[in-house]
Amino acid sequence: MPIIAIANGKGGVGKSTVAINLTGALARKTEAVFLIDVDPQGTVSDWFKSRQEQLPNRLTHTNLQITSLPWSAQDLTAKLSEEAQKFTFIIIDCGPANDKITRTVFALSDFAIIPVTPSPYDIHSVRKTIDMIHEGKSSAGIEVKPFLLISRKIVGTSLGCEAREALAVFNVPILKTEICQRIALCEAGIVGQTIYEYASDSQANDEFESLGKEILKWQKQSSPH
Repeated sequence: MPIIAIANGKGGVGKSTVAINLTGALARKTEAVFLIDVDPQGTVSDWFKSRQEQLPNRLTHTNLQITSLPWSAQDLTAKLSEEAQKFTFIIIDCGPANDKITRTVFALSDFAIIPVTPSPYDIHSVRKTIDMIHEGKSSAGIEVKPFLLISRKIVGTSLGCEAREALAVFNVPILKTEICQRIALCEAGIVGQTIYEYASDSQANDEFESLGKEILKWQKQSSPH
């Protein structure tokens, strides 16, 4: 039962989009998935409110549970171990700050996906999140395994390849899948659907299906909490 943090101290890199649609991709392949919002801005929680306004026949993920309000660090500590037994995967969407709650999430997670957009500034800024994980490993024995994910790539450009070369300096694995910036993802988010529910035949859905296949391999690697 892997617990996966979606984290990056910088905003605007697509964390919530990744969290929501990876959750949808995993829900299609596993028994039950729990999406937890710990971002004080409540992006996932707002998406869930829009989702509740949809007609049931528009929502195909019946094995998907979502928090209706953002959890605090105290909520995570008190509730996560009990909830973990009920789900095949737990995805935690972190806010745009390397703060106390992010440290708590890392301490409780098996894996961390760090979305990063292929721009020089964003690539440079990801170091703070990676350093937080390394510091946690050395000072508190945190065992979370980080992976970088190229996110919000502009379609039809070679920025993904250039970003991979630049990110290699961090010595952190980079997921093979790259998530592009697509209108369908924005539209799906507005109406409270995953990309599979909104546009299952889209390239955006294909990308998240690919990401889901990569993440499913982690199931055997996760350690019990």
